[in-house]
Amino acid sequence: MIISRMTSPIASEDLRQLTALMQEAVSLGASIGYTDATQQVDAMHHYWQQQSHAITEGNVQFFCARVNDQIVGVIGLERCGKYNGTHRGEIFKLMVSQAWRRQGIAKKLMQTAIDSAIQLGLKLLVLDTRSEDFTVKLYRSLGWIVVGEIPHYAQSTSGEYQATTVMFLHLSR
Repeated sequence: MIISRMTSPIASEDLRQLTALMQEAVSLGASIGYTDATQQVDAMHHYWQQQSHAITEGNVQFFCARVNDQIVGVIGLERCGKYNGTHRGEIFKLMVSQAWRRQGIAKKLMQTAIDSAIQLGLKLLVLDTRSEDFTVKLYRSLGWIVVGEIPHYAQSTSGEYQATTVMFLHLSR
């Protein structure tokens, strides 16, 4: 497995694979901004096209885990664009294909994003994740601290409104 930083423009095959990874995650109930893995595929593809532009502008970084040129995982890191927030960033869209889970890929992707944040001079990272997800336990095991929970934060793939857990990680090591 190789983890590499995505560059822009995102190649058409990578756009296809990223869309498929997102579609799979949503079909498994992931809370990553979409509620229908079938009806929202075009919107997911458009999302990745937009991210290609954000990469070019330097607003975000994405790191992909690849096995034999297949994207099996991805994570995003976004620097805060506010003048009073230049020291912080946000982790988002951590996804690992179901066939490749429980092999340490999510942890390696997270560590790559953290290392990049440190290189950028960031001091604080934040993220949110669905409170009922296994990801809360994963993030806690990596040193993330729970700030709290926001009820009814996002609509699930089944139509229910679910809580999200907000977490942070200090990078001043």
